[in-house]
Amino acid sequence: MKFCLKEIVRTVAAVLVLFGAGSSAGRAAQAPKKVTVGLMFGMTGAASPIGPVQLEGAKLAIKEINADGGVKLHGTKLPLDFVVKDDESKPDIAIRRFREMLTENKADFILGQTFAPLSAAINKEVKKTPVAYFPVNVVAVTMFDKSEMAESTFAVHGCAYSIGYAGASYIADKLKLKKIVFFGPAYAFGRDQWDGAKVAFAKRGIKAEYVESPVGTSDYTSYLTKIAEGKPEIVMMAHWGVDAINVLKQSYETGLNRKTKVWFDWMTNIFGSGVQPEALKGVYSMMSWYYDMKGFADPAIVKASDAFTQKFIKEYNHPPDPYAAMAYIGIKEAVRGIELAQSTDPSAISKAIMAHPKFDSMKGPGVWRADHQPLFKYGAFVVEGKGEKERRNKDDLVKIIGVYTGEEYLPVLKDLGY
Repeated sequence: MKFCLKEIVRTVAAVLVLFGAGSSAGRAAQAPKKVTVGLMFGMTGAASPIGPVQLEGAKLAIKEINADGGVKLHGTKLPLDFVVKDDESKPDIAIRRFREMLTENKADFILGQTFAPLSAAINKEVKKTPVAYFPVNVVAVTMFDKSEMAESTFAVHGCAYSIGYAGASYIADKLKLKKIVFFGPAYAFGRDQWDGAKVAFAKRGIKAEYVESPVGTSDYTSYLTKIAEGKPEIVMMAHWGVDAINVLKQSYETGLNRKTKVWFDWMTNIFGSGVQPEALKGVYSMMSWYYDMKGFADPAIVKASDAFTQKFIKEYNHPPDPYAAMAYIGIKEAVRGIELAQSTDPSAISKAIMAHPKFDSMKGPGVWRADHQPLFKYGAFVVEGKGEKERRNKDDLVKIIGVYTGEEYLPVLKDLGY
């Protein structure tokens, strides 16, 4: 009996040793060979003018990371792979593609979108199925509420509320105008801008008129004609994507530009080059960044912007749109988070980024706030559109006339529940 018991003990021990060795071998076999990012933008649909340039910025960052050996993880460098999907500018499509990237493509983190409602929809999915998510478009302000923001969502491009607030502040403080019409679309991007503008105007004792166009509007002639009849001093416009190009074109075609000043809230290279030069001439606007910073007062920003612009032109033969720049920053920040955490676990990435919230960019130093949006040294640049005679080339769209610094134009953290 003693001999049998000893043999049983030895046999069990041997099995355990073999099992342990097998498990170790299994774990070694399961060690990651690459890091995968899911890229999802509005390549078709209402947001389609911007989606392709976002993809360009993301791919340039990925190329640079791989040229440097890859993502530093567990003492080695792993290649950064990517998969691209089109969310078609539709929330239901975006959610389906998001799930596909996690289950079929095994994405370690996700970067997108182009249209604000889609970012909000994906953020809700991230709360249910955690993954590191970096929206690089301008998102709805409600997404930054403490109760709404997923732990592992980081929104590089901030919210539309800030755009409206900053634009209204400049119009009142710098242009000294008071008779103002705000013309926006009936979706979150426009309405959030109006919310920000209202707050800024109210602080200054100004009551602006609000005009809204329904979703799906392509002909704005009747709206623009009626606005012109009211003889405002300036019209703020808050449209996006295809809508942005249409409203800018039609403002010129209806003669609104000749009857009043036009302020287009959020300009991109794509929108500016999508209309005839004279339609952009004299139009005030804001941009999150512009590729040609020559003459800007901060030489460090000029240098950083020029370096990025030259790399981008070498890769794509055209200057970077500000949305390409934000996608580039998004990839770099996601990888920085992974390397800080030494993990692709979304919670670990989030904690690592918030423990080391400072980073550099072509917009100057940035720091992540508690609501997971960054405060940049230069939050936005005020620009004025150039006409045909003023342009050096087809990409010479605007000149910088102002800049936003500080935190005032961002939503107050206390109001968001922090």
